[in-house]
Amino acid sequence: MSKRELNTKENVRTVTSNQFITACGLEGISLKARKLLYIAISQCQKKDTEFYEYSITIKEFADLMGIASTNVYQEAKKIAMELMKGYISIVPEGTKDFEMYSLFDFCKYKDGEGLTFRLNSDMTDFLLNLTGNFSQPLLHDFLKMRSPYSMAVWHLMQREMKSKQLGITATTGFDLTLKELRQVTGTEDKFKLISHFKQKVLDKAIREIFDCAGVKITYQNIKIGRSVTGFRFFAEGVGHIDLSRIPMAEQERIKSNAEKIKKGIPLE
Repeated sequence: MSKRELNTKENVRTVTSNQFITACGLEGISLKARKLLYIAISQCQKKDTEFYEYSITIKEFADLMGIASTNVYQEAKKIAMELMKGYISIVPEGTKDFEMYSLFDFCKYKDGEGLTFRLNSDMTDFLLNLTGNFSQPLLHDFLKMRSPYSMAVWHLMQREMKSKQLGITATTGFDLTLKELRQVTGTEDKFKLISHFKQKVLDKAIREIFDCAGVKITYQNIKIGRSVTGFRFFAEGVGHIDLSRIPMAEQERIKSNAEKIKKGIPLE
Protein backbone atom coordinates (compact mmCIF):
# COMPACT_ATOMS: atom_id res chain seq x y z
CA MET A 1 0.00 0.00 0.00
CA SER A 2 1.19 3.54 -0.80
CA LYS A 3 1.88 6.39 1.62
CA ARG A 4 0.62 9.94 1.30
CA GLU A 5 1.09 13.19 3.22
CA LEU A 6 -1.68 14.13 5.65
CA ASN A 7 -3.83 17.14 4.67
CA THR A 8 -5.99 18.87 7.30
CA LYS A 9 -6.43 22.28 5.64
CA GLU A 10 -9.71 24.16 6.12
CA ASN A 11 -11.05 23.24 2.65
CA VAL A 12 -10.65 19.46 3.12
CA ARG A 13 -13.96 17.58 3.09
CA THR A 14 -15.07 14.36 4.77
CA VAL A 15 -16.71 12.48 1.89
CA THR A 16 -18.79 9.42 2.79
CA SER A 17 -21.74 7.56 1.37
CA ASN A 18 -25.00 8.44 3.10
CA GLN A 19 -25.24 4.78 4.13
CA PHE A 20 -22.05 5.19 6.15
CA ILE A 21 -23.51 8.10 8.19
CA THR A 22 -26.27 5.95 9.69
CA ALA A 23 -24.31 2.69 9.95
CA CYS A 24 -24.56 0.97 13.33
CA GLY A 25 -21.37 1.04 15.38
CA LEU A 26 -20.33 4.65 14.86
CA GLU A 27 -22.65 5.85 17.63
CA GLY A 28 -20.41 4.28 20.29
CA ILE A 29 -17.18 5.96 19.19
CA SER A 30 -15.62 8.57 21.49
CA LEU A 31 -15.01 12.16 20.40
CA LYS A 32 -11.25 11.84 19.74
CA ALA A 33 -11.58 8.47 17.99
CA ARG A 34 -14.31 9.86 15.74
CA LYS A 35 -12.09 12.83 14.90
CA LEU A 36 -9.20 10.57 13.88
CA LEU A 37 -11.61 8.44 11.85
CA TYR A 38 -12.87 11.54 10.02
CA ILE A 39 -9.30 12.74 9.47
CA ALA A 40 -8.52 9.39 7.82
CA ILE A 41 -11.68 9.50 5.69
CA SER A 42 -11.06 13.08 4.60
CA GLN A 43 -7.74 12.08 3.01
CA CYS A 44 -9.53 10.05 0.33
CA GLN A 45 -9.42 11.73 -3.07
CA LYS A 46 -11.90 11.52 -5.92
CA LYS A 47 -9.90 9.21 -8.17
CA ASP A 48 -8.49 6.94 -5.45
CA THR A 49 -9.02 3.21 -5.88
CA GLU A 50 -7.45 2.19 -2.58
CA PHE A 51 -6.80 3.59 0.89
CA TYR A 52 -3.40 5.11 1.57
CA GLU A 53 -1.25 4.96 4.69
CA TYR A 54 -0.94 8.23 6.63
CA SER A 55 1.25 9.43 9.47
CA ILE A 56 0.46 12.12 11.98
CA THR A 57 3.27 13.69 14.01
CA ILE A 58 3.15 14.05 17.78
CA LYS A 59 2.64 17.81 17.47
CA GLU A 60 -0.08 17.47 14.82
CA PHE A 61 -1.85 14.84 16.91
CA ALA A 62 -1.71 17.02 20.04
CA ASP A 63 -2.98 20.09 18.18
CA LEU A 64 -5.82 18.30 16.37
CA MET A 65 -6.99 16.44 19.47
CA GLY A 66 -6.59 19.42 21.78
CA ILE A 67 -4.26 17.66 24.22
CA ALA A 68 -0.82 18.29 25.73
CA SER A 69 2.09 16.82 23.76
CA THR A 70 3.14 14.95 26.91
CA ASN A 71 -0.14 12.96 26.76
CA VAL A 72 0.11 11.88 23.12
CA TYR A 73 1.31 8.33 23.79
CA GLN A 74 -1.49 7.53 26.23
CA GLU A 75 -4.19 9.15 24.08
CA ALA A 76 -2.88 7.63 20.84
CA LYS A 77 -2.87 4.15 22.37
CA LYS A 78 -6.40 4.58 23.73
CA ILE A 79 -7.74 5.89 20.41
CA ALA A 80 -5.90 3.24 18.37
CA MET A 81 -7.35 0.46 20.53
CA GLU A 82 -10.83 1.91 20.13
CA LEU A 83 -10.56 2.24 16.35
CA MET A 84 -9.05 -1.23 15.90
CA LYS A 85 -12.00 -2.67 17.83
CA GLY A 86 -14.47 -0.33 16.10
CA TYR A 87 -16.77 -1.41 13.31
CA ILE A 88 -19.71 -0.40 11.17
CA SER A 89 -22.71 -2.62 10.56
CA ILE A 90 -24.93 -2.17 7.51
CA VAL A 91 -28.46 -3.57 7.77
CA PRO A 92 -30.58 -3.18 4.60
CA GLU A 93 -33.99 -1.79 5.56
CA GLY A 94 -36.70 -4.41 5.95
CA THR A 95 -34.25 -7.35 6.13
CA LYS A 96 -32.43 -9.40 8.73
CA ASP A 97 -29.25 -9.26 6.67
CA PHE A 98 -26.15 -7.46 7.90
CA GLU A 99 -22.62 -6.62 6.81
CA MET A 100 -19.93 -5.76 9.37
CA TYR A 101 -16.60 -4.08 8.69
CA SER A 102 -13.67 -3.14 10.92
CA LEU A 103 -12.76 0.54 10.69
CA PHE A 104 -8.95 0.40 10.39
CA ASP A 105 -6.48 -2.07 8.92
CA PHE A 106 -3.82 -0.96 11.42
CA CYS A 107 -2.58 1.77 13.75
CA LYS A 108 1.12 2.01 14.64
CA TYR A 109 2.84 4.36 17.07
CA LYS A 110 6.56 5.15 16.97
CA ASP A 111 8.07 7.00 19.91
CA GLY A 112 9.35 10.43 18.94
CA GLU A 113 7.59 10.35 15.56
CA GLY A 114 3.86 9.75 15.88
CA LEU A 115 0.97 7.62 14.70
CA THR A 116 0.60 5.81 11.37
CA PHE A 117 -2.75 4.38 10.25
CA ARG A 118 -4.80 3.07 7.33
CA LEU A 119 -8.53 2.53 6.86
CA ASN A 120 -9.86 -0.99 6.37
CA SER A 121 -9.50 -1.84 2.68
CA ASP A 122 -12.92 -3.55 2.71
CA MET A 123 -14.71 -0.22 3.26
CA THR A 124 -13.96 1.26 -0.16
CA ASP A 125 -17.61 1.01 -1.28
CA PHE A 126 -18.59 3.53 1.40
CA LEU A 127 -15.74 6.00 0.91
CA LEU A 128 -14.28 5.82 -2.62
CA ASN A 129 -15.59 6.47 -6.14
CA LEU A 130 -18.93 7.77 -4.87
CA THR A 131 -21.20 9.01 -7.64
CA GLY A 132 -24.46 9.60 -5.78
CA ASN A 133 -26.05 9.60 -2.33
CA PHE A 134 -22.99 10.97 -0.59
CA SER A 135 -22.21 13.86 1.76
CA GLN A 136 -19.08 15.99 2.00
CA PRO A 137 -19.02 18.23 5.10
CA LEU A 138 -15.86 20.14 5.96
CA LEU A 139 -13.40 18.29 8.19
CA HIS A 140 -12.45 21.58 9.86
CA ASP A 141 -15.97 21.98 11.30
CA PHE A 142 -15.88 18.51 12.86
CA LEU A 143 -12.44 19.02 14.40
CA LYS A 144 -13.64 22.07 16.36
CA MET A 145 -16.53 20.21 18.00
CA ARG A 146 -16.42 19.09 21.63
CA SER A 147 -19.12 16.43 21.61
CA PRO A 148 -19.54 13.22 19.56
CA TYR A 149 -23.29 13.99 19.58
CA SER A 150 -22.58 17.23 17.72
CA MET A 151 -20.44 15.47 15.13
CA ALA A 152 -23.08 12.79 14.53
CA VAL A 153 -25.98 15.26 14.32
CA TRP A 154 -24.10 17.64 12.00
CA HIS A 155 -23.09 14.78 9.69
CA LEU A 156 -26.73 13.70 9.47
CA MET A 157 -27.88 17.28 8.83
CA GLN A 158 -25.24 17.70 6.13
CA ARG A 159 -26.76 14.71 4.36
CA GLU A 160 -30.08 16.53 4.20
CA MET A 161 -28.46 19.86 3.29
CA LYS A 162 -26.42 18.12 0.57
CA SER A 163 -23.33 19.72 2.16
CA LYS A 164 -24.11 23.08 0.54
CA GLN A 165 -22.59 26.27 1.91
CA LEU A 166 -25.43 28.68 2.64
CA GLY A 167 -25.16 32.12 1.01
CA ILE A 168 -26.05 35.35 2.82
CA THR A 169 -29.66 35.19 1.63
CA ALA A 170 -30.07 31.41 1.37
CA THR A 171 -31.91 29.23 3.85
CA THR A 172 -32.88 25.58 3.75
CA GLY A 173 -35.27 23.29 5.58
CA PHE A 174 -35.39 19.55 6.16
CA ASP A 175 -36.97 16.92 8.40
CA LEU A 176 -35.28 14.29 10.56
CA THR A 177 -37.00 11.59 12.57
CA LEU A 178 -36.40 11.21 16.27
CA LYS A 179 -35.57 7.55 15.64
CA GLU A 180 -32.76 8.46 13.24
CA LEU A 181 -31.33 11.12 15.55
CA ARG A 182 -31.33 8.68 18.46
CA GLN A 183 -29.71 6.02 16.28
CA VAL A 184 -26.72 8.11 15.16
CA THR A 185 -26.16 9.48 18.68
CA GLY A 186 -26.59 6.12 20.42
CA THR A 187 -29.37 7.43 22.67
CA GLU A 188 -32.11 4.88 21.97
CA ASP A 189 -32.01 3.90 25.67
CA LYS A 190 -30.90 7.24 27.10
CA PHE A 191 -32.68 10.55 27.77
CA LYS A 192 -36.08 8.92 27.35
CA LEU A 193 -37.95 12.16 28.05
CA ILE A 194 -38.00 14.30 24.93
CA SER A 195 -37.10 17.36 27.03
CA HIS A 196 -33.96 15.58 28.27
CA PHE A 197 -33.02 14.51 24.73
CA LYS A 198 -33.32 18.10 23.52
CA GLN A 199 -31.32 19.48 26.44
CA LYS A 200 -28.52 16.90 26.48
CA VAL A 201 -28.21 16.09 22.78
CA LEU A 202 -30.07 18.18 20.21
CA ASP A 203 -29.83 21.70 21.64
CA LYS A 204 -26.21 21.15 22.63
CA ALA A 205 -25.39 19.97 19.10
CA ILE A 206 -27.16 22.95 17.55
CA ARG A 207 -25.14 25.37 19.69
CA GLU A 208 -21.90 23.70 18.64
CA ILE A 209 -22.92 23.68 14.98
CA PHE A 210 -23.40 27.44 15.19
CA ASP A 211 -20.06 27.96 16.96
CA CYS A 212 -18.06 25.60 14.73
CA ALA A 213 -19.76 25.64 11.32
CA GLY A 214 -21.36 29.09 11.38
CA VAL A 215 -24.84 27.75 10.66
CA LYS A 216 -27.85 28.76 12.73
CA ILE A 217 -30.32 25.88 13.19
CA THR A 218 -33.84 26.24 14.56
CA TYR A 219 -36.51 23.56 14.69
CA GLN A 220 -40.13 22.65 15.32
CA ASN A 221 -41.54 19.41 16.70
CA ILE A 222 -43.22 16.96 14.35
CA LYS A 223 -45.93 15.06 16.21
CA ILE A 224 -48.24 12.13 15.70
CA GLY A 225 -50.95 12.67 18.24
CA ARG A 226 -49.20 13.87 21.37
CA SER A 227 -45.91 12.09 20.66
CA VAL A 228 -42.90 13.83 19.11
CA THR A 229 -41.70 11.66 16.21
CA GLY A 230 -39.22 14.05 14.61
CA PHE A 231 -38.24 17.63 13.95
CA ARG A 232 -38.49 20.13 11.10
CA PHE A 233 -35.21 22.03 10.92
CA PHE A 234 -34.43 25.41 9.37
CA ALA A 235 -30.83 26.39 8.61
CA GLU A 236 -29.27 29.71 7.68
CA GLY A 237 -25.69 30.97 7.50
CA VAL A 238 -24.25 33.09 10.30
CA GLY A 239 -24.18 36.11 7.95
CA HIS A 240 -27.78 35.58 6.76
CA ILE A 241 -29.71 38.62 5.55
CA ASP A 242 -33.50 38.50 5.65
CA LEU A 243 -34.53 40.16 2.38
CA SER A 244 -38.11 40.54 3.61
CA ARG A 245 -36.87 43.18 6.04
CA ILE A 246 -35.19 45.26 3.33
CA PRO A 247 -37.54 47.67 1.48
CA MET A 248 -38.06 46.72 -2.17
CA ALA A 249 -36.76 50.09 -3.33
CA GLU A 250 -33.49 49.49 -1.50
CA GLN A 251 -33.20 45.99 -2.98
CA GLU A 252 -33.65 47.41 -6.47
CA ARG A 253 -31.03 50.11 -5.81
CA ILE A 254 -28.52 47.47 -4.65
CA LYS A 255 -29.20 45.33 -7.75
CA SER A 256 -28.84 48.35 -10.03
CA ASN A 257 -25.52 49.37 -8.46
CA ALA A 258 -24.24 45.81 -8.74
CA GLU A 259 -25.02 45.77 -12.47
CA LYS A 260 -23.27 49.12 -12.95
CA ILE A 261 -20.16 47.85 -11.17
CA LYS A 262 -20.11 44.76 -13.44
CA LYS A 263 -20.29 47.01 -16.53
CA GLY A 264 -17.70 49.48 -15.20
CA ILE A 265 -20.21 52.31 -14.93
CA PRO A 266 -19.34 54.82 -12.14
CA LEU A 267 -21.85 54.99 -9.28
CA GLU A 268 -23.56 58.34 -8.72
